[in-house]
Amino acid sequence: MFLVGALVFLLVGGAAGAVLRTELAREGVDLDIQYGRLLSLHATVATLLFLLPAWIGLASWLVPLQIGASRLAFPRLHALALWLFLLGGTLVVAAYILGRPVFELAEGLPKPGPDQGANEATSLAIMGLVLVAVSTLLAAMDLAVTVLKLRTTGLTLVRLPMFSWSVLITCLALLLATPVFLAGLALLYLDRHFGGDLFLGNTAGNAVWRHTLWLFGRPEALLVLLPGLGAACDIVATHAHRPLLGGAAARQAMVVFAAISFATWTAGPGVADALVLPTYSMPTALVVLPVAVVALVLLGTTVKGRPQLHISLLFVSGFLVLAGLGVLNAGVAAVVGVDGRAWTTGHLHIVGFGAPTMLFFAALYHWAPKMTGRHPSPKLGGAAFLGLFGGFALLGLGSYLLGYDGGPARLQDYEFTAGATTFNPLGFLGALMAVLGLAAFALDFLRIALFGGGEEAGDDPYEGLTLEWAAPSPPPPQNFESVPEVRSAQPLLDLRTPVKSGSRG
Repeated sequence: MFLVGALVFLLVGGAAGAVLRTELAREGVDLDIQYGRLLSLHATVATLLFLLPAWIGLASWLVPLQIGASRLAFPRLHALALWLFLLGGTLVVAAYILGRPVFELAEGLPKPGPDQGANEATSLAIMGLVLVAVSTLLAAMDLAVTVLKLRTTGLTLVRLPMFSWSVLITCLALLLATPVFLAGLALLYLDRHFGGDLFLGNTAGNAVWRHTLWLFGRPEALLVLLPGLGAACDIVATHAHRPLLGGAAARQAMVVFAAISFATWTAGPGVADALVLPTYSMPTALVVLPVAVVALVLLGTTVKGRPQLHISLLFVSGFLVLAGLGVLNAGVAAVVGVDGRAWTTGHLHIVGFGAPTMLFFAALYHWAPKMTGRHPSPKLGGAAFLGLFGGFALLGLGSYLLGYDGGPARLQDYEFTAGATTFNPLGFLGALMAVLGLAAFALDFLRIALFGGGEEAGDDPYEGLTLEWAAPSPPPPQNFESVPEVRSAQPLLDLRTPVKSGSRG
């Protein structure tokens, strides 16, 4: 239900983005929309209500399987987190339907309304975000306790599957970061309802805003990638049929990644105008280093193993290409100099949203046989990959090129120069491809989940390495009939490897 809710919010945010791209597709198109209101809805919903809740949903189902547990540590607390997320997300969307909140999470500074006070949209948005933040806090606590206390015998922390390891690190970071976000929302509520001026007309208040409420001023802006890195490690190791080459380095890199994510709180006064979002400063840019370590581990494992082509590996490859494209363009922008803010829009679509989303869909396709008991369609999966990867690439490329041409960003109707006329249709085409990719994914998963389509997968379709592949597909309510003995980080590989003569004892 977490996954379904997150995907529904993705459709809402994606639809808003598609409308924005249609407005800018060509000169003369006028959809009679409130551009700023729709832009804020797109940024807020797609960022806050999709990726992080989606990873929480996948972790809620997968982590107990990977650690040999029959359940989460606090199931009813987790159910409360689910309903708070759904209710809070609905309130946020309803706020934008009623009107435009008098603050903008998509910008670097709060935007006062005409009366400098609160309206219904603002109150709904703040309350919705409070509920989503509390949901995140409760779910993170439950997942962290589950990993720390319910592991099966022999499964030490250093033997944890990489996805469960990344979830543990992410949850511990969220337990530190989310209360700060909640405090910022409380201050914003006091400002709007009781005449405070902490955020408005106050230089110190603007700094507080950037550290607590701004989308790219919180650790969550980077943490949405961390579970994807863990999932990619498990996916590559499984399909390469060997343990990770440099697994210890990957584990350490994820810890460093989580620590660096708190560098978002070092935002300076000029961060709202930073070009390379979400890594807008030297401390936040250092996050590239642990990501590069994990990427090298993935490539080394693939080269040394016996990989078998699977749709999930295509999505992991898409992540590497998008991440590389973002790093390349950041270097080019630094050399040639970029004044157009449209460049930032492209970088956010490539690095901030596109790359993590590719890893999420890689995880869905990898664990779909275990979740549903059936294999997704290779053809529909390939169509989903081409649509999503091509869509994000074209969205980013169009904005990158427009930025190099000096084009502005976040304007509803600007003068269509030769460059704008050439590059904006790329963004529209990218949005169209992404929508078609999502449609292919939805058709595939509805086919196997609701109608029993696709080939039966069996309990262990990949000859996996970790404990989830020892459970039936789909898992029963108690997950396992019996949990295999754990003597290493690859317990199922140990079961398939015969003990050599004379090695006992």
